Amino acid sequence: MRNLLLRLFRGRYGAYGTDNLTRFLLVLAIITLLVSISIESLNFFYYVAIIIIVFCYFRLFSKNVTKRYKENEAFISFTKKILSVFKKGKK
Repeated sequence: MRNLLLRLFRGRYGAYGTDNLTRFLLVLAIITLLVSISIESLNFFYYVAIIIIVFCYFRLFSKNVTKRYKENEAFISFTKKILSVFKKGKK
């Protein structure tokens, strides 16, 4: 089974593990699924969660490693900017 997964991910972005953007998107998808389950009138969140999960799989199976890497780097720099605002406010 492990060899099958290794062959499946060979040359794809998911072969290098999950990055920060993918982890964030998966947590966001879980939160939106929980919201859609807890509040049944918000079925829209269910579809948003499914779209996010599909995008995560797209990122993992993508062969365009450099583009996915750049997306992750942009996400990291964006989150650093946001976190630096909160860190400045603490001082």
